[in-house]
Amino acid sequence: MLKGILIPVITPFEENGLVDEPILRKLIDFYLDASVQGLFALGSSGQGPVMSIPERKVAAEIVISQAAGRTPVIVHVGTADTSSTIDLAQHADEKGAKAIGVIPPYYYSDHSEFEIMAHFSAVAETTKLPIFIYENPKYSGISISPQFAQKMKEKIPTIKGIKVAYGAGAMLDYIKLFPEDVSVFTGNADIFGLVPFGVAGMINPPTSFVPELCVELWKTLEQEKYHDAVALQGRVNAVTQIVISNIKLYGRATVAETFRMRGIPIKKFPKWEAKPLPQVARETMYRELKQGGFVE
Repeated sequence: MLKGILIPVITPFEENGLVDEPILRKLIDFYLDASVQGLFALGSSGQGPVMSIPERKVAAEIVISQAAGRTPVIVHVGTADTSSTIDLAQHADEKGAKAIGVIPPYYYSDHSEFEIMAHFSAVAETTKLPIFIYENPKYSGISISPQFAQKMKEKIPTIKGIKVAYGAGAMLDYIKLFPEDVSVFTGNADIFGLVPFGVAGMINPPTSFVPELCVELWKTLEQEKYHDAVALQGRVNAVTQIVISNIKLYGRATVAETFRMRGIPIKKFPKWEAKPLPQVARETMYRELKQGGFVE
């Protein structure tokens, strides 16, 4: 059962849009040095849905090979169609992923529960890898409610986790309705109040450039040092707010800037054409992050 801080790995790109292998490998080492409990590749932050199938396979291979078994790698393989999802799932299995993440088949947001169940069942029949449901209705247009997730688990035993990002259901309902062998991860950064109830950890994009802080918070919560955890959760909340406020104004280019401020020279992120942050915005964000002790 996976627990802890699973980092949603961004996929850095060259200026021509190809995967930037040296920087992606550098990112994985950055996370390994921080002793994260796992990596979640090619989800929304990993840009999987806007990459071709061959590009996704290249990125998955890089992440898995660089991690080299030192931390579990979950590869998100979700697509709009079942055959492509199966193709990516089999590839992840062959290359040594620990598990796969699957978002409901997006774009056709009127899929029935029968169709969603059939999609996940078909994937499960082609690989023995544990499946993590990727509950992200903001981007998929489909919500997997706690009650439906429970039905899916009953029919598909290899479902072993769920990432709840922008979920329509309450986090505690997912925890209560799933059996103990299913890891429930929150996509939000505020985990202080959830750990005592059984949340397995977090997969939070805005804090992905400060993995050391997140790991420290998780370890403190595991040790039940709640007084220390209050202060650490406050710091996590503060850095999250800084990043999110800039993303709302300037988009995902903000994420690339946070990594550059940590010394990782991201050339292009996101994959699509995006306006860089204005100089004043970069300077302001850097000043706020430095004052908080999040960058040097």
